[in-house]
Amino acid sequence: MSKPIKDEFTKLKISRQRRYQLRMRRDKRCIICGTPITRGLMCLEHMIQARERQRKRLGLKRRHRNARTYRLQRKEA
Repeated sequence: MSKPIKDEFTKLKISRQRRYQLRMRRDKRCIICGTPITRGLMCLEHMIQARERQRKRLGLKRRHRNARTYRLQRKEA
């Protein structure tokens, strides 16, 4: 079994998932999957998924083509 992690988040009275998110944020990695981030808190893939979830939840039809996720998507393609 591996050794427990000892850092600034160990003693906090928060859930292990939140502790994981804080560690990933500190290390500039995606808070969901752990891959390196492009910008913000998530990798491009999870930023796009969040954008589409939000659009569906709000029932939006139009797209803001100059939004950060669209610009990053075009740049990566």
